[in-house]
Formats: sequence, structure tokens, C-alpha cells
Amino acid sequence: MKVLELHSITKEDGYIYYIHHYKAMAKIEFLVSHIEIPISFTVEMNPLGIRNVDLDPLPRNVDYPVIPLNKALKEFIDIMARDGKLPET
Repeated sequence: MKVLELHSITKEDGYIYYIHHYKAMAKIEFLVSHIEIPISFTVEMNPLGIRNVDLDPLPRNVDYPVIPLNKALKEFIDIMARDGKLPET
């Protein structure tokens, strides 16, 4: 299993400047197939400068163990946030 990309990323309006809410489509590669699932997640920066990624529950139609999929998505989102590839507005 591998997360290939996140696309159609939109940022939702929020009132707390260090918490950002996003919605996106995740393209994931399983052994021989590719699927796209809608995801929503939150990126929060704590006072010590540590980034926290929180992923909302995944759709029920995903036929793959949820824990490794959540971990891979969080790591991919964290890398995108670190590299500045998430929308700011």
C-alpha cells in the first residue's frame, strides 16, 4: 500500500490561526489496484512548533486495514505540510 497523491485539496475556514482544516481526495495504490477516497484532516501546530496531523474517520468502503492506511496518510500529509504544499487560503 502506498499513498500516491492528494488532490483537490481545499481549506475550510477556521477561526484559530494555528489549526487548519482541509478536505481532499487521496489516491492510494494497493497491490494491483488504485482507489480514490475522500478524506478530511486537521493540521495543528502546537506552541513548541511540533506539527500534529489528525485524520477524520475513513469511508467504510475501503477494503484495507485502517491502522496502516491512517499511518501512511498522516505521514504523507505531514510531509506535504512541512514542504509547504498545502493551501494557505
